[in-house]
Amino acid sequence: MPESRREPDRVMATIDIRNLYGKIIHSVFVDQPRQLFPCDLRGLSLVNVDLTDADLPGSNLEGCVLIGANLAGADLQRANLRNADLRYSNLKDADLRDADLSGAEVYPANVSKKTKFWGAVGIDPGSELSAMSQAITTAKLRTANNVDESDVRQAQKETESFLSTKTKRLEKTVSRERRGWNLGENAVLKAKMRVLRYSREIELNRVRREKDLRFLRKQRVDLSFASKLTSENEIG
Repeated sequence: MPESRREPDRVMATIDIRNLYGKIIHSVFVDQPRQLFPCDLRGLSLVNVDLTDADLPGSNLEGCVLIGANLAGADLQRANLRNADLRYSNLKDADLRDADLSGAEVYPANVSKKTKFWGAVGIDPGSELSAMSQAITTAKLRTANNVDESDVRQAQKETESFLSTKTKRLEKTVSRERRGWNLGENAVLKAKMRVLRYSREIELNRVRREKDLRFLRKQRVDLSFASKLTSENEIG
């Protein structure tokens, strides 16, 4: 055969799948070079592969066999999962927002309240996947919004118990500090120092409270319980 018509030798190419921290967690050999980012994993077999926290947003996983794969915490936002087989996979805390699940086999699979299917397309109404997605949404809403009176009472009880312990400890400290004090400038100076210390503690706790409130708002939690605690424990 003439040299010019000889077919080139087939070279195996490698696709490295990385986790959210940039570490390679699995490598796949393919018969020809493919797009690396977003990953082109079309039609590959990834049966029982551990892809925990895999960083695969926008990846092409069409027709991919992921039976039994561990996809806990994986980022699969906008991924093409058309006709993929995800049966018996672990989707705990996985992010499948805006993914294309048309024709995909997902049921049965392990999911959690943090598994995200928001905006995913191709979920047929009445299908097992639809029921699974609805169950996750219901559980999330129940956790986030249903802070009933018993929850408030329990929080109040724990807060009062905490404050009671802190108050007694503070009273003992103040009493100990005041022993042997003389009236005059020394007592005034020490009182000023205590006021400054208390002010710093108030500011620190205010910042901590605001940080936690911001987190709860992002989680769509009803914050009425916090206002109830504030109004009932307010010191005039």
